[in-house]
Amino acid sequence: MTVDADRAVARKAQIFEAAAAVFARLGYHHARMDDVVRAAGVSKGGLYWYFRSKEELATGLVHQMLAHEAEAMRAVMTAGAPAADRLRMVVRAFARELAQNPDRAPLALELLALGRTIPEIRTCFDAHHEQFVEHLAVLLAQLGGPDSPAPGPRARTAALAVAAMIDGMVLRWTLARSPFDLEDALWAAVQVLLRGLRETGPR
Repeated sequence: MTVDADRAVARKAQIFEAAAAVFARLGYHHARMDDVVRAAGVSKGGLYWYFRSKEELATGLVHQMLAHEAEAMRAVMTAGAPAADRLRMVVRAFARELAQNPDRAPLALELLALGRTIPEIRTCFDAHHEQFVEHLAVLLAQLGGPDSPAPGPRARTAALAVAAMIDGMVLRWTLARSPFDLEDALWAAVQVLLRGLRETGPR
């Protein structure tokens, strides 16, 4: 990258971080571009140089957040560990990311809701979810060993159940009045599913 390109990447990252904080605190619909300007410490012209509207900014933020998650998932998929251990890594990564960034879950829900009115955001979330479920299906199929066949319909159905389990538990954790250990709760739920898969076979 050139110096200018590096500077642009750094500035956009700075704006995304500020926008995430503003959207999490105020909600997308109540947040204004001026709020992001103040939080990011950039000029109004500087913000609009990169993002022409709040909708474009939110869309860019979704792409950035999901790219980060996809990169973490790729690291799990290429790790030299048994499939069950890599499933635990998925759970651990989700739980620890949220523990370190507690505003991330409500922010994701806020942005996900925008998919109803912003087609690009919906497409982005849909593609990310499909890829996540496919990765889970591969891991579930590999519970029988690394040379197991490619995932079939049963593994994909089980993967969809795991993904839904993660989403539901994260939502419960986000709204819970009494805190609980998300990683322990998630892993306990996944283990129940894994026991059933070991008895019947995931494929």
